[in-house]
Amino acid sequence: MSDNGRWFMNAYLNILLSQTESAAGVSLIEHDMLGGFFVPPHVHHHEDETFYILEGSFRFMLDGQISELASGATLHVKGGRTHAFKVLSPRGRFLTITNGRFESMVREASVAAERPEIPPQVPFAPEDQQRLFALCNRNGIEFVGPPID
Repeated sequence: MSDNGRWFMNAYLNILLSQTESAAGVSLIEHDMLGGFFVPPHVHHHEDETFYILEGSFRFMLDGQISELASGATLHVKGGRTHAFKVLSPRGRFLTITNGRFESMVREASVAAERPEIPPQVPFAPEDQQRLFALCNRNGIEFVGPPID
């Protein structure tokens, strides 16, 4: 299996287009997550991030404003803006399009997937959280608040 399929926390990420394959340094990553998966409020200081919802429903927060998005919706987040999300449906999938160090962080914070599916679900220990936050900070991604409801 290619190392483009990654187990990232409790999600399966598939790097469909690596920034090394794109003259513009663009990454296209598919995210597959179970209900309840979330990423707390954070800021990408060196890149934009665009989400395209493939399946399921999500709650997004962008600069304090909450919205719910479902299949077919797109959300563009310019670099420097605070955003977060949570999967509301039993399963959720989206694409992210980025142009900075997000892909590098994903590769470093994950492991090659043993198979192309969501990994076995395990609790996220405090030391895992601290390691991820430090890795994100090194890649220009800063966590700025608690998870959204």
